[in-house]
Amino acid sequence: MIPEIIARLKTVPNLLLVDGAAGFAAAADPATGSKPRAAPAAFVLRLAESGEKSQTYMRVEQRVSAVIGIVYALRNVADAKGAAAGADLEALRQAGRAALLGWHPEGADPFEFDAGALLAFKDGYLWWQDSYRTRYDILQS
Repeated sequence: MIPEIIARLKTVPNLLLVDGAAGFAAAADPATGSKPRAAPAAFVLRLAESGEKSQTYMRVEQRVSAVIGIVYALRNVADAKGAAAGADLEALRQAGRAALLGWHPEGADPFEFDAGALLAFKDGYLWWQDSYRTRYDILQS
């Protein structure tokens, strides 16, 4: 699922970097200065999953709810207080929403918006996370 979401977000104009959890860990590492390799960037993370109880005997059929996070990292040097970056963020979030809302990876339900929150504003970088919900089935006999 994550590779499909990354591929989908790579079509968003103005995103210079789209990566997964390993890329996010490297970009958010204080030892490297907490900076992405390029900005604006988006990082796709699996935040949570929960499975419903299987309703069958002798085989597993579960419905799984998943929450996927999209962390945006951007910088606008025109304004050290973040107002310019905030305007840039809104444009990125709208483009990300347009790419993800109603779309679904193979075998999953269409994405719905879940929540958004500021993660940090540090060293001129604005870090924001949007999360999306989807559901999929696990079938095992």
